[in-house]
Amino acid sequence: MKSDIYLGDHRKGEIEIEKENPVFSNRFMTLYDDFVIFPNVQKGTYIRESWNAPYGVMVVPINKDGKLMLVRNFRHHTRRWGWEIVKGFGVEGLSPIECVNKELEEEIGLIAEDIQIIKEFPDNGLITSLFVAKLLKDGVECREYGEAISDVKSFTKMRLPKAKLVKVS
Repeated sequence: MKSDIYLGDHRKGEIEIEKENPVFSNRFMTLYDDFVIFPNVQKGTYIRESWNAPYGVMVVPINKDGKLMLVRNFRHHTRRWGWEIVKGFGVEGLSPIECVNKELEEEIGLIAEDIQIIKEFPDNGLITSLFVAKLLKDGVECREYGEAISDVKSFTKMRLPKAKLVKVS
């Protein structure tokens, strides 16, 4: 299970991977406990996770009234509910724009008529693209219930900073 990643160079102040050591893998990610050389030349191990997806997408859906749509999602790793933009992993064979519509359909039951890329950035080992998408129609249709989403709401840009986006409890 060898990946094609840059291994680093401890002489340049980087943490160099001497040997990749996968310890767990499923369809979503691979967890490594790599054998490494630190910049101070000490050897050790370092945990690294690698998502098994070609890319990621995040999208800010905008309804016909110009309001931003957010989903109330339960995240397993934080064990909390929070308001989020739509996001997901890329799929082999789909372009990022096609994947945006796939995620919109899964999470809010709608697709977009106009999708614009805002920015690409590294995010936990993936290149993730941030999009804004104007929805074809308002409302929320049937969603895929395999997603841990309890609600979808629209927010004005003015109201968004005042919204309690993450409930701490």
